[in-house]
Amino acid sequence: MNDKRKTDTQDALQDIADRIKKKARENKRKALLADKQLTLWSEGARGIPNEIVRSALFTVRNRSQPRQHLKQTIVAVIGDGEITYTGEELRQDDETVWLQLIHLAKVNGLDTAFHFTPYSFCKAINWPLTGQSYNRLDRCLTRLQATSLKIYSTRLSETLSFAMLPVYRANRKKDGEGGLWSARMHDELVFLFSEYYYTRVEWQRRLSLPEGMATWLHAYYSSHKKPYKVKVETLAIGAGLIPSDFEKTAPDDYRLPNAKKSIIKALKILKTSNFLEDFEITRDGLVQVWRPGENDKALS
Repeated sequence: MNDKRKTDTQDALQDIADRIKKKARENKRKALLADKQLTLWSEGARGIPNEIVRSALFTVRNRSQPRQHLKQTIVAVIGDGEITYTGEELRQDDETVWLQLIHLAKVNGLDTAFHFTPYSFCKAINWPLTGQSYNRLDRCLTRLQATSLKIYSTRLSETLSFAMLPVYRANRKKDGEGGLWSARMHDELVFLFSEYYYTRVEWQRRLSLPEGMATWLHAYYSSHKKPYKVKVETLAIGAGLIPSDFEKTAPDDYRLPNAKKSIIKALKILKTSNFLEDFEITRDGLVQVWRPGENDKALS
């Protein structure tokens, strides 16, 4: 067999293999979308993929700070995987909205459009039932729609690419509630919920916490059955308080001490709310937390 025929044969075999792989993936997607057990959590919880909850996709930056406009920006991730994001900077209020969107979508399937009123939505996320809140919700949903997200999942061995809210339509008057709003999530999300590799966030507890470091840590620690020790810097980077290249900056950078204060304050709030039994920060800068019911504090 000459070189050209050999190359043509190899290309043909590769094409067949690619088509088989594509077909298998599509069959898996359809099966996952049809599996009502996939996103099974109670009304008192909200589900979110671990790859996202352990990242700085939804930062804890202060509301008074202008939001950055990001273009193919690598988002810090604690653990495996990689996230690339394009769009306006997302924060903890956006995450609360996104959690509720996923919760509404799971009833009929992640690939099916659903409807809601801004009144019911704001009530569900504990925002004031005012025209100002409806405007804020509209801005959040518009911001989520104008996004491009790429997530490389180590466990899936592939990159998923999608908008965080592909379809959104507000039917409203100038400042009034108006009629039904509609939205639809991206069906690629279904892969991130496969194998039950997602976090169930205790909803009412999250809503009772101040948005920011407390809500981020609450979700992060909820993603671990038994949290392990983590550096202060790692948490600060994962929450978007300091950049991922922090170690390359000057050693007297003021951001780490400020981030540490923010983390300690949030941990105290989580302890007061009984989400944490206790916590400590070692001399080496490691954060250790204990959830209620853990009895090995004295042994650690």
